[in-house]
Amino acid sequence: MNFRRIQIIFLITFIAIDIFLFGMFQQNLNMQAENVSKGNTDSTIVKEMKDDQIDLGKLSTSTGSGFYLAGSPSDTLRNQIGQLINQTPHYVGHQLMSELKQPINVDKNNPAKTINNLLSDPTFILNGSQYVYNKTLSSPQMIVYTQKAMGKQILSAEGQIRFNLNTSHQILSYTQTYLDGIKNLREKAATISEQRALIWLYQYNEIPNNSKVEWIQQGYTKLLSVDSDQVLIPTWVIAIKPQNSTQIQIKRINAFNGGIIKDSNQNIQSNYSAVG
Repeated sequence: MNFRRIQIIFLITFIAIDIFLFGMFQQNLNMQAENVSKGNTDSTIVKEMKDDQIDLGKLSTSTGSGFYLAGSPSDTLRNQIGQLINQTPHYVGHQLMSELKQPINVDKNNPAKTINNLLSDPTFILNGSQYVYNKTLSSPQMIVYTQKAMGKQILSAEGQIRFNLNTSHQILSYTQTYLDGIKNLREKAATISEQRALIWLYQYNEIPNNSKVEWIQQGYTKLLSVDSDQVLIPTWVIAIKPQNSTQIQIKRINAFNGGIIKDSNQNIQSNYSAVG
């Protein structure tokens, strides 16, 4: 990638981000003005949520920080595919898909104990040291590892390994995506707290009454695509389970400004399925 192309990508990225942020800023200003007029505070809104029979669990009020990031779903995996052994790999659309020639047993209660050792073997997984186990996104049928990015994890499909298991808790196959050349586009900025993210989501009418917040986790998810790069932002990913429903609703909140992010293509896996 030459220097001029990088400059163009960054310029387009900054313009797109600024337009997005201006829209969210205006939306949030309107909502904040409405809240002030009603005399609402975080504590009174949390009480309202509980009065609506929303089970929040224990929420943190601690803020954090993060970056705007860019990374490329390049063909790094395809270029290294020849070093994989004892499996049949295929590479389609920036995704590596591989079937193992022999199933691998995984500790049912502690899958990371088994898989962490496998990740250190470059003939089994490419760039394995750049991924970490994510219990929240995993399920009995799938163990999810997420790519590390500037101290957080990538919680959407752009940088993950997903190990597919059979009923005997054996790995049969896996898929892998990888973002190359991850870099920050701007200086580190403050992010909102877990509690504030839930409050925004409630005020957007995205949390139904009589529901439960199953889990909430902050990591990077895709905001937009610029040329061949993906732009990522810190995001609160929230799983909500309505009462008397077997379905988990996944919601995303921009951790910089509290704006809701709606994108059906994020492909964020929940570890809760048809259970009560």
